[in-house]
Amino acid sequence: MKSYRLEELLREQTPECLARTLRSWHGAPRAGDPAKSCELADSPSAKPEQNGYAEPCSVNGCSKGAAELVTELASRMQEGVRDQWPALGEEQRRILRKLLARSDHVLPMRRLIEGARVTEPEIESALSELEERGWVYRVVDRQVERFGQNAVALPAELARCIAELEGLEHAELEKEEGGSGPFTLKDFLEERHGAAAEDGEAQRAAQHHRQAYKLFLMPPAILKRVARLPEEARELVEYAMTRHGGLLPRSLLEQARGDQLDYDAASLRKTLEDGLVGTVRHFDLRPFGIGLCEEAVVVFQEVTLIWLRQRSMQRKQNGEGQPPEERVAGVDLATNVMRFLRYLEENSVRFTVQGEIFKATHKRILSQLIPASGIEDVETSFRFIERFCRSRHLVEATGERTMRVSEAGRAFENKPLEEKLKDLLAFAIGDPMTGGDPYHQVKLRRIMLRLLRRLQAGVWHDAMHVPFLARNSHLAQMERQAFADYYGSLREQGRHIVLEDTQKLAWHLFHWVRKRLHLLGIVDIGCKDGHPVALRLSDLGASLLAGPAQAAEGARSSLVINPDFEILLFPESDAYELVHTLDRFATRTGSDRLYRFQLDERSVSRGLADGIGIGEILEVLTDRCRAAMPQNVLFSLRDWADRAGALTLKGERELHARRKDTLDRLLEHARVREWTEARSEDCSLRIKDEVAVEDFCAMARDLGFPIERERSSGERS
Repeated sequence: MKSYRLEELLREQTPECLARTLRSWHGAPRAGDPAKSCELADSPSAKPEQNGYAEPCSVNGCSKGAAELVTELASRMQEGVRDQWPALGEEQRRILRKLLARSDHVLPMRRLIEGARVTEPEIESALSELEERGWVYRVVDRQVERFGQNAVALPAELARCIAELEGLEHAELEKEEGGSGPFTLKDFLEERHGAAAEDGEAQRAAQHHRQAYKLFLMPPAILKRVARLPEEARELVEYAMTRHGGLLPRSLLEQARGDQLDYDAASLRKTLEDGLVGTVRHFDLRPFGIGLCEEAVVVFQEVTLIWLRQRSMQRKQNGEGQPPEERVAGVDLATNVMRFLRYLEENSVRFTVQGEIFKATHKRILSQLIPASGIEDVETSFRFIERFCRSRHLVEATGERTMRVSEAGRAFENKPLEEKLKDLLAFAIGDPMTGGDPYHQVKLRRIMLRLLRRLQAGVWHDAMHVPFLARNSHLAQMERQAFADYYGSLREQGRHIVLEDTQKLAWHLFHWVRKRLHLLGIVDIGCKDGHPVALRLSDLGASLLAGPAQAAEGARSSLVINPDFEILLFPESDAYELVHTLDRFATRTGSDRLYRFQLDERSVSRGLADGIGIGEILEVLTDRCRAAMPQNVLFSLRDWADRAGALTLKGERELHARRKDTLDRLLEHARVREWTEARSEDCSLRIKDEVAVEDFCAMARDLGFPIERERSSGERS
């Protein structure tokens, strides 16, 4: 945002104000001064003030002497800041610091009053004195979001001089790359000791600090350094880590806490840097597409990581980390993808000219999906599923404006659960529908997954802790030149760029975690009064992110099958794969501490159509069942499979059925008779050698006759 220049503000003042400002800084005009040639009091350019605020205007009508006075006065004021600063009162300095913290050094009057420790008349008195001396100027705000509001402006030249007095040397800021400053302890040590590499002693000191860096990273050492900080500094650091992830812009501090945690930038910077805890710098990340251009307190990434981890462990030990409500999504999303594809195979789904599914059909599809057990509703889940299927070409359009399952969709149905989830996760990483700038968010999401991989499954953390850490890692690791080039090219093209501040970067990332990772079952969400307050890495997420080695750990899930066709699943660490398999041929009726399923003819027929054979169904049930399967259940499963037209492919080309009438119904189709030889037995049929077996199986499936290859005794699902 553009700041006001000193000469620009002086030209907006009346001649009386100019004379008063001149006297305040350097006394009355001397003989021969340019002011002598200008009748300030009687200048025709003088205009009355309206409500104390000067409307923008030009003094082109005033004499040449007045214009020269403006230039000279601006120069003298910059030179005299150091002499005038000690004479200012505490409230006046507070006002100037608040203006200094703003990127454009402009603050609406209402924001100047908010959070103040003194009364409004005292603020007005301090402000009037600053205005009379020429430190600040009342303007009508010209920013879009505050256009027309009465505001107070600090000239950019004076702001620079004040920053130098406060210990933030402008020359030093310019040397920092893009005004970014160090976000990690490692970068800070390199910055401090790398500049004097030519000096032998400094070079040895830098080498010593590099060697000691690992010692500085030890958790006990970090916690002790934070604990040894002065009380006010420690309180501010802990607030920055807990509420803002270790990056606290001054404007956010004033907005949230007023002046309760106000600080002196120079002394706090020295305290934090000497303690190797953090720093205080002026940041300008606008060239990189981030809306941060102000002073901020930074707690180093390594310190924030260790401190937040320790806080989570302490809360768990004290029994405080458990949220009142737990929302677990499990494998519902993968199962619902299968149900959507199954619905397309069984029904004619039409879509509009715009490509949207008709509302009546849309509602019927929602009724077939598993109701939401997580924090998001089934509607949100289906919108994501539809975009995924269209993007990955699992469905395709016909000439009659209907949808059907493609070959890629059929191949997806037969993938293992882990591969299905990885495909869904890869799509979710690049999904632009969860808010934020995709150029930043895609990189943030990959960092988020790397951080989640390091977490211990089942341990609750504050909802924003991991997104904050991912945001900090992104700021520290991003290739600044590449980001500057990207956003620079957008500006050259005249495109409008919406700059997200550091808080929104983290909040958009958490929105993605809630809308996508939770939906995938990778993280569980803890809620209080319906609002997310905590998250944890689920067992499914640990297995998916860490690899199959972790999935093999833990006890084995088991089943109890009742004669009334109810299945009870007792979950252990490997439950998700079994839940997904059961979802394919049974109807889930409960997902609390135990998973409950119900077998019926319709659900088994759908499973067979999905590509899971009756042999695999029986093997899963008998392998995991705690006791022998009830005979009525075993008989009914085989009978339902026969009614559904289930066939078995033995050897290379021999088709077998348990009933003769199954093959009779198959041979009613002319194409089947062309592709098969004469029946050698009543329940057996052979595919011709010139016909590809895969083509015949696909044709039979389209006709409603699922074919399963014969399973050897050593095979497992």
